[in-house]
Amino acid sequence: PDPTQAALYQAVLENPDDDLPRLVYADYLDEHGDPARAEFIRLQCHVAATNPWDEGHADALVRSEVLYQRHK
Repeated sequence: PDPTQAALYQAVLENPDDDLPRLVYADYLDEHGDPARAEFIRLQCHVAATNPWDEGHADALVRSEVLYQRHK
């Protein structure tokens, strides 16, 4: 990976309880040709931040599983 991607990924690893580095990394991935991975990260953040009964939670969970299975 390029140095920017490596630094963003390192920030994710160093801040496991903070979604901001993940979302910045997702933006980077989107801008650099990996939209499926970016979407997966955003969906996982959404699922983690919402309750099962919240609107959109179940859809995000299903979509993230589809992306995971397709792009393992």
